[in-house]
Amino acid sequence: MTTAVIGRILATSLYQAIAEHLPLRVDFYESWLSPKGFAARRVHVSGVRAVFSFLRRENAGYDRVVRRAGELAANWLFDDLPPIRRRLMLALPRAWRVRAALALAKDLVRETWDQSRVTIRWRRETGTLTIARSLFCDVRSAAPEALCGFYAAGLEACLRRLNLDAGVRIDACAAQGGDGCTLSITSARPAADAALAVALALGLAGGVAAGAAAQTPAPAVAARVLVMPFDNASKQARLGWMGEGASILLSGELDALGVDAMSRDERLRAFERFQVPPRAALSRASVIRIGELVGAGDAVVGSFSLEADVLVLRARRIRLGPGRLAPEVEVRGAVGATAELFVELAARLWDDDDGVRGPGGLPGARRPSHAAPMSAFEPYVKGLLADTPAAQVPLLVKAIQLKPDYDEARIALAQAHAAADNHRGAIEALAAVGAASPQWVEAAVLTSVAHTELRDYPAAWQTLRTLHARAPSALVLNDMGVVRLRSTAPLPGSGRATWYFSQARTLDPLDPDYLFNLGYAYWLEGDPPAAGYWLREAVRLDPTDASAHALLAQALHAGGHAAEAARELALAQRLSAAYEGVDLRTAPSTAPKGLERLKAVFEPPRAQRIDAAFEMVGQRQQRDLARFYLERGRRLVEQENDRDAEPELRRALYLSPYDAEAHLLLGRSYLRTGRLREAIDALKVSIWSEDSAAARVALAEAYLEAREHAAALVEVQRALVLDPASVHARKLLERLRQTSGGQL
Repeated sequence: MTTAVIGRILATSLYQAIAEHLPLRVDFYESWLSPKGFAARRVHVSGVRAVFSFLRRENAGYDRVVRRAGELAANWLFDDLPPIRRRLMLALPRAWRVRAALALAKDLVRETWDQSRVTIRWRRETGTLTIARSLFCDVRSAAPEALCGFYAAGLEACLRRLNLDAGVRIDACAAQGGDGCTLSITSARPAADAALAVALALGLAGGVAAGAAAQTPAPAVAARVLVMPFDNASKQARLGWMGEGASILLSGELDALGVDAMSRDERLRAFERFQVPPRAALSRASVIRIGELVGAGDAVVGSFSLEADVLVLRARRIRLGPGRLAPEVEVRGAVGATAELFVELAARLWDDDDGVRGPGGLPGARRPSHAAPMSAFEPYVKGLLADTPAAQVPLLVKAIQLKPDYDEARIALAQAHAAADNHRGAIEALAAVGAASPQWVEAAVLTSVAHTELRDYPAAWQTLRTLHARAPSALVLNDMGVVRLRSTAPLPGSGRATWYFSQARTLDPLDPDYLFNLGYAYWLEGDPPAAGYWLREAVRLDPTDASAHALLAQALHAGGHAAEAARELALAQRLSAAYEGVDLRTAPSTAPKGLERLKAVFEPPRAQRIDAAFEMVGQRQQRDLARFYLERGRRLVEQENDRDAEPELRRALYLSPYDAEAHLLLGRSYLRTGRLREAIDALKVSIWSEDSAAARVALAEAYLEAREHAAALVEVQRALVLDPASVHARKLLERLRQTSGGQL
């Protein structure tokens, strides 16, 4: 029992939930939930039982963690369904969708622990899910509360994904003395034949288990609102700034209404990724395409015009989900009441059907959220739009002179000074931002960065410590690690730089910069194996990071992994000309100073950023193309057409450098054509990417052909450890014994 292995989906969901709810305890729980174990699919039941035991001792931590883990696991299972099945399930009548949700929950139980047994029953209008031998509820003494919240939250998530609002309750729990765990939901009784409904639900949910083991956590990007700059319908050049200003004002008013509008920086990042000029006039189709790719639920397009002294605003809301264009909203009024006009426009765009209403329910019944007068707002926006820091600074200074507590303008002024390497000017611009200001956190980050660039590490450290006490985040911890790494003098209350980078990685595990910094810090501490592990994780998240590939090559070479190091250096050279001509054999044994990455912009976790949506789309397309080449290469290898197979496999590896199967097939092709050294190198990289019995056996065959019998024996033994039933490994072992004359 203690050596049994649990489902990977339980291990990964538990790890993610602990990282979210108990981020400072992740290092402790990694003793049992190790990322290495996930990759090798070797997370043992004994370790998970230990995790449960310690979680129950956390202050209210157990229930929060297991419920979040259940929600994550159920969402991953649902996302792994083929799109056609998801659409069919969502099209079912309500009663059948309830049964489909129960079937999904049954698959979830089976995926978490294969020794659990599940039965589904219907009595009148109540459906029940009974679980025998629940891994969560196997305790020696009775628990004061139910312990099967994982399954309850998982069932709730299945119901939500099928657009059902039915509740879930725990009627019985084995941990409290029951024979099993019973969960019940209440729904309308099926109007059609029950047997047909169950069969259809099970058929639609089928196939989940096969793909669940390989499912990787991918947090969903929440639907938000993309507000585009307004068109200048009046064509007056002096009002050119107003298009951007309208977007900023309307976004602020929507935020005040509780609508999650994307910031200007996020929108500009989207334009940059699309290579769209910031001030380009886009067609409605282009706006819809951008909105879909950044994960927006709605987009707003509009225009403004000036008729004498009357400002006319027109806007339309595009609902991207159903693909519906709302009627145009028009507001007009005096130019002096511009801010109030945007209050009215926001309220009319998001009317009562969304549950959004201003105080008193009347447009314009509340004060505008943007407190800056238009006389200061105009130079502020013009400063944002200026092309160079030299042009930005006087405009932003003018905005601050007109409104001394204009903190948004102070932030922009500090960024302009920093872009011009005037870090003293940035610090002076931010000094007036008080602790009560909503911009204080961003100002503190920029202040600490300016002190760091000026090498005033004690001041930077003190600013970051104050910021960490008030608003702890991955960015702050990362910058504390950078300051600790750069400072040669002791800093009060500081620890090792690796600790800060590790905590940053825990809070935001999808940001490759934190992983790069962690690997780099371990390298500087003289720990090449740890450096190699974290740098490898960094390049997995960002395969185009040439610096990470080059540093990983250096760490692997220092650890004696020549083939893997050569592969990483080749990738770095392919991505950047800066590494052409680098020879690992003559490279210095220590990494150059100053490679750590300092964060200067306060952002949400990477999974919630616009970048994540772009990367998901790009990576999905890249994976699909890599899979296409891999399948062609596989067919050609099976036909023993090595000449045509190798280019296809190389194309697959160009798009997916760590595809273990592609390296394995390429190694077999080299082996069959007698290129033993190339075969050995390719097979080593395959094992490094993902250890498997098949790759170990192929490497043993290559060593045997090269007459390296001792190395071949080691690989055969490792293959049998991974797969004791491997027929190929046993045949090769017998062949080794015959070849060596019984000496092995």
